[in-house]
Amino acid sequence: MKRIFFTITFIVTGLISFAQSDTSKNKENYPSSWGTQYVHKGILAGVGTVGVGQMPALNISNAYVTGNLEYYLQRSISIRGDGYFFVNSLTGSSPLVQNSGIYFGAFYHFPTRSGFDPLIGFQPGWSITKMVAADYFGNARVYYDAATLCPLASIVAGFNFFGDKWFHIQCNVRYTFAQYVAPSSQNGVLADQYNISELSFNFGLGFNIDLLRSPSDGGYDSGFNINHAKF
Repeated sequence: MKRIFFTITFIVTGLISFAQSDTSKNKENYPSSWGTQYVHKGILAGVGTVGVGQMPALNISNAYVTGNLEYYLQRSISIRGDGYFFVNSLTGSSPLVQNSGIYFGAFYHFPTRSGFDPLIGFQPGWSITKMVAADYFGNARVYYDAATLCPLASIVAGFNFFGDKWFHIQCNVRYTFAQYVAPSSQNGVLADQYNISELSFNFGLGFNIDLLRSPSDGGYDSGFNINHAKF
């Protein structure tokens, strides 16, 4: 846990330092009409990514296909929903059969004067988790627990990089706190409990459109229309 805490702290500190450096370095290089930040209120962004995760308590690695949809309420505040589809466990002896989940929460975006958009956020959620469980009564067999709905809480650090009129890339590091409790024991078989907290990384390509088309519509006139998608 200490190693995970220090890893996340290191990433967040690096993002803040980079954002401050970028803002200071470019302060005199952009016209005032370009505003104070590349991203702005009204942007709707969606991303498809691939991800891998490590569950320290079980010592297993997992593969996911993920995606998210994000809306910028303000320059530095957004809301985002994420979906994680469990592909497979990458560890041969893994007891994990299913671990797909959804998250929803808020993000803070550190100010910059470029396409680099560092962020940090908090997202609670739910997973549908299924495990292979052992028979504790000497029958030398295993069985599949029924899928269980597990509550999740996660912290996320990462960045977007807007470099095109329609597209951007995204990278996230997420730590999810979770506990799996098997369905109530039946037929004399004990229920299992697992710590399924996970450190995950995902990277992918996304689209971005500006829902607030112009200042007259209530939009933000950045002057940098590379990120203004007209319908």
